[in-house]
Amino acid sequence: MKSQQLSSNSVYAKVAWRILPILFVVQLIGIVDRFNVGFAQLQMSKELGLSNAAYGFGAGLFFIGYFVFEIPSNMILARVGAKAWFTRILVTWGIATVAMAFVTNETWFYVLRFLVGAAEAGFAPGTQLYFSRWFPNGYRGRVNGWFLMSIPLAGMLNGPISGNILGHLSGFAGLSGWQWLFLIEGVVTIALAPLLFVILPNEPKNAGWLGKDERLIVEEGVETSRRLAHTHAIGDMLRSPRTLLMAAVYFLLLLGNYGIAFWMPQIIKGSGIADPVAIGWLAAVPSLCAFVAMPLFSRLSDAGGRKWYLVVGGLTAAIGLVITSLNSTNTTLAIVGLALTASGVLGCIPVFWAYAARVYFGPAAVVGFALINSVGNLAGFVAPSYIGIVADATGSPVNGVHAIAIGQIVAILLIAAFFDKADSQPRLEPQRL
Repeated sequence: MKSQQLSSNSVYAKVAWRILPILFVVQLIGIVDRFNVGFAQLQMSKELGLSNAAYGFGAGLFFIGYFVFEIPSNMILARVGAKAWFTRILVTWGIATVAMAFVTNETWFYVLRFLVGAAEAGFAPGTQLYFSRWFPNGYRGRVNGWFLMSIPLAGMLNGPISGNILGHLSGFAGLSGWQWLFLIEGVVTIALAPLLFVILPNEPKNAGWLGKDERLIVEEGVETSRRLAHTHAIGDMLRSPRTLLMAAVYFLLLLGNYGIAFWMPQIIKGSGIADPVAIGWLAAVPSLCAFVAMPLFSRLSDAGGRKWYLVVGGLTAAIGLVITSLNSTNTTLAIVGLALTASGVLGCIPVFWAYAARVYFGPAAVVGFALINSVGNLAGFVAPSYIGIVADATGSPVNGVHAIAIGQIVAILLIAAFFDKADSQPRLEPQRL
């Protein structure tokens, strides 16, 4: 039994090292592309004449495109395979990001933000579907954690990179800094597409680097997850109150993430920091804290009790939002609050998806993951739009943070009251990965 446990650990570690790095890099670039508009706004809004409300609405339109195309995208992925579909996603979202550099007015800002979201739709739930074909649920918390550490890492890199591009390339070749920001990051995205196509296998049977016995371990692990899952059929998933509950909770949790992600540069600027390079470095601090918190939450949650790790994460985020809103002119305390918010929300995300993987499998996972993710990510439209309206009305985006904190509290209450112990299952091993 001991040798079998060690064999399983080594096989899943091998799989992880083969497929996670390229997906990690793609996710990292995707998050940078998604939130670079927050830094671009420091220059773009003045040049294009965008109000805070117009910026918030346009930034959020990404998630409307994302919402509309998320489920169709995941259904196509299930048919054509991850290799081809992820490659398509990279190329089209890279092209749309490059096009953002040539926005000339508010209307085109809205159109292209929608198109960037439509192009990227399907990647996040697609990776969860893809992981379900490689890893049993006992590993999914850590696998999700290592993969989704790309989110805070993107936050750490996005601030300094964006700040330096804005500060040092503005005016080069006749283009503004915000235009170079979209051009550079869009081209990098497109360049990743052929690399992903070469590296990524669709399923274990396509992985030439797996031996026969190793492939058998992977397939048996997937079969175990299939048997233990609550819901397999799409109809059952759609009729289940659990699906609505999970979508609502994910939406409320992500309000905290998107509430600060798009407005963090402005919040830091409002605390008294004017230099865009300094803003960029300070904006990396919350992501650094989340980078540490995310694998800790993920690994601990694989031992059981995922529900309560979600509660702790949501509570941490709510406390952070309150600290930020009450100390908006104190840079140090505002950063502390933002760090707690980022750590709490981002610590929840891999745990949430490991919980979801225990609930849905097969066709139910294809549509269910996409449905929950698309509804949850509507928070990316609601939060920046709402804060933008409040910022125009009151003069500060911080005044919109209070309602976002209430959303975290509601999420905590729903999790504590209604999430069952769907993540409890026989321990396959005390494993390391």
